[in-house]
Amino acid sequence: QIVYDKDSFKNDDFMGEAEIDIQPLVSAAKAYEKSSINESMQLGKWVASGDNTLVKDGIISLEEGKVRQEISLRLQHVERGVLEIELECVPLTQ
Repeated sequence: QIVYDKDSFKNDDFMGEAEIDIQPLVSAAKAYEKSSINESMQLGKWVASGDNTLVKDGIISLEEGKVRQEISLRLQHVERGVLEIELECVPLTQ
């Protein structure tokens, strides 16, 4: 994905590129889609390594019946920068 900042009165600025692997989140969401568990718990993680741009492990958790993942990635093709994002997987049946 290409990352830009949002400017109201001038052109948006290029901030870098980031690649997000959503497969671990989707797999966890499918596994817990019909679950009746209401307590918060860690379901898995996308592990930071030399093969990806993660700043730290992307923890996948179940909170309030929703599967979420917090991700911190180093932006690519720029001098420096980090993208912090939280993803939430919502079943299409909702």
